[in-house]
Amino acid sequence: MKILKFRKSSKGKYKLLLDNNKSITLYEDVIIDNNLLLTKEIKEEELDSLMKQNNDIHVYGMALNYISIRMRSIKEIKDYLKRKEVSDKLIDETIDKLIKSGYLNDFDFAKAFVNDQLLITNKGPLKIKNELIKLGISNEIVNEVLDDVDNNILKEKLSNLMEKQVKIKKGSSNSIKLKLVNYFTNLGYDKQMILDELSLYKLKSDPVKLKKDYDKLYNKYKSKYEGSNLEYFISQKLYSKGYTKDDIKKAVKDNGYE
Repeated sequence: MKILKFRKSSKGKYKLLLDNNKSITLYEDVIIDNNLLLTKEIKEEELDSLMKQNNDIHVYGMALNYISIRMRSIKEIKDYLKRKEVSDKLIDETIDKLIKSGYLNDFDFAKAFVNDQLLITNKGPLKIKNELIKLGISNEIVNEVLDDVDNNILKEKLSNLMEKQVKIKKGSSNSIKLKLVNYFTNLGYDKQMILDELSLYKLKSDPVKLKKDYDKLYNKYKSKYEGSNLEYFISQKLYSKGYTKDDIKKAVKDNGYE
């Protein structure tokens, strides 16, 4: 098949008009690698090979575009190409080429991911670790990268977050403590680190919430109990809500029982 004309199609691609009234679109690299500019001829037996080479370049370009948005793990590229219905063989070949070209490196990806997460999110190391594992990063790489994180950075980050959350959380001192422990555990911080940071605060029950809880219990049970029995019952209920003995004593006194 003689090539009658080369017509630029899109970035990096040319449409080849053939003497059999047909046309094919090939990447510039395929045209150059196969000397089509010089020979201006495509042999019938070469067509399949040209189209395979063209498809390989197309898939490689898709992967590069996906990486250009942000760094990717090997698993992310593999999953992306699978969604594009690329064959497993070509996926493996493309990933191998990307690794050799330096565009894919799980260690570099994990390191950048950890730095970004610590900088722009409230997540702790355990949550970051779980996310990295979901992204296909091996435990060995994850542990190595997280072990390199300065513990003082984590403590400072937790300290700043703790200061804000202590002001927000309401309720009894014990319930506030439990809420804070659960909150930061869910964020992925080490429990002992959380408790160490909490020990620096003298948590106080919210007086407004204490009065509200007391009034609610009083109105609910005043028809069933009276006097010291009512006081005792309310005290037990408040205690189960995490209020301290001092909190309860103050609530009882403020409401005229002492």
